[in-house]
Amino acid sequence: MLKINLGRNLDDGLKRLLFATALLPAVTFAASVQCLIGTARCINSQGTQIPSKQVIEILDRCAEFTRGDVGRIALRLSYKEINDRSGNSITPLVKAWYAFDDIYDSPLRFDRKANAEETRYLEIKRSCQQLERDFNDDSKWTK
Repeated sequence: MLKINLGRNLDDGLKRLLFATALLPAVTFAASVQCLIGTARCINSQGTQIPSKQVIEILDRCAEFTRGDVGRIALRLSYKEINDRSGNSITPLVKAWYAFDDIYDSPLRFDRKANAEETRYLEIKRSCQQLERDFNDDSKWTK
C-alpha cells in the first residue's frame, strides 16, 4: 500500500477522496468471505471469486486508472510531482494515482512490484479488461 503524507496543503476534496478509498481494502476481505459462504453474488475472474459489489468498485478504479492511459503517467510520478502538476486539484492524474493504490490491493492478477515505477501498466490494463469481460459474461456469475 502506498503511504501518503496528509499535510495541510491538501484541499478538503482530496482528503475526502483519500479517506473514501482507504476503506476499500477493509471491505475487500469481508466481501471475499461472502463468496465462500454464498451470501453474495460473485464473479469468477482471474482465479478467484470476487463479490459483484467489489467488482463494480474495482471497475470504477480501473476506469479512473486507464482512461486516456493516464495510469501510465501516474505510475512514473511521485505524489509530490503529481501534486505539483495538479495544483491541489482533483484531476484525472490524481484520481489515477489513488486508483492504483486500490487496484494494487485488489484481487486483480498482475505482477506487483515494490516500486510503482516498475509496475507494468499494460498488465494492469489487461487485467482490468479481463475483469470487465468476466463481469459481462453471465456464465462467470455464481448462482
